[in-house]
Amino acid sequence: MLTSISIENFRCFGQFSLDTLQRVNLIAGKNNVGKTTLLEAIFLLGGGTNIAQLVINIATTRVQKVTGAATGELVFTPLFAKFSHQTSVKISGLLRSGKEATLELKMVPSTSIGLPLIDETSPTRERRHNPMPGQTLECHYTSPDDKSYLIQLKEADSSLRIEGEYLPLQQPFIVFLIVSSMLRPFEETAEQLGRLEVAKQHYDVLESLRIMEPRLKQIKTIYMAGMPLIYGDIGLERMIPLSLMGEGLGRLTSLLLTIADTPHGIVLIDEIDNGLHHSVLTKVWQAIGDAARRFDTQVIATTHSYECIQAAHQAFSKTESDDFRLHRLDRIGETIKAVTYDPETLEAALQAELEVR
Repeated sequence: MLTSISIENFRCFGQFSLDTLQRVNLIAGKNNVGKTTLLEAIFLLGGGTNIAQLVINIATTRVQKVTGAATGELVFTPLFAKFSHQTSVKISGLLRSGKEATLELKMVPSTSIGLPLIDETSPTRERRHNPMPGQTLECHYTSPDDKSYLIQLKEADSSLRIEGEYLPLQQPFIVFLIVSSMLRPFEETAEQLGRLEVAKQHYDVLESLRIMEPRLKQIKTIYMAGMPLIYGDIGLERMIPLSLMGEGLGRLTSLLLTIADTPHGIVLIDEIDNGLHHSVLTKVWQAIGDAARRFDTQVIATTHSYECIQAAHQAFSKTESDDFRLHRLDRIGETIKAVTYDPETLEAALQAELEVR
């Protein structure tokens, strides 16, 4: 679990730090103040020696396609503040153990050049560009036990290639990112439930799912056409796939099972209230808090919703655990700062109807 995060020159952040992270954290703020970027920074830091693949992953969530002549422009350049390769990206996180993990990203100019070639397949023997290696992103990762690793992600032949010697997977923490624009594939959610069942983890996810669908009597992982799916019994003559019971139920199932499937790790959720009706948000937050404590999972989520903030405060104020914080990001000139609300401060702000989004 992270207790603090520091970021330099990553996307919209020049110098940024966030302390007093708790087990469950909600990130608020106006558009373009870095809420999603903060999640991406933590996601990259958690990648460890798998950092190069995670760079590709976050690029695909923003631009969908990362192949072609503009690969470096779409993947590498947006990582750097003000789109400038002159500075390095630095991300560091302090863990609950007191140890620190750090990540540095920097561009290395290619020493290769592209030479024009004669296209023998062309009737006019026209010249074409020889696809030579382009930009290289160097990823320097230092683990909590102070071991250093170098991973290189190179642009070559209009694609990306991870280079260097084989490195065993080393991560400071297990991390999973749920982006607002995507639901997890239903088969992945079914596999998560299956792993819990195999491990005999008696997590009563069914009771939490009844928040969305009170008729739900039982759920099971069933293989259909070679693919695992979660089926539910709502009192009909047959069980039906959960995926047909609405986006809200599917999202809640994905959130809770991802938390359960990431023990001692971090789950990052962009726009957590997407697909969830405001009337069930308090119970949803209670379920998220219960799952996070049970599996020792840290949750860091973003929202634009005042109702979501109110619901989270109501849910966690009913518990004895002081494990929830609201962090609002504010832009002041060229700088982005975080304002943290403890339970008492947040209660006073909500009572006074102050703007905390």
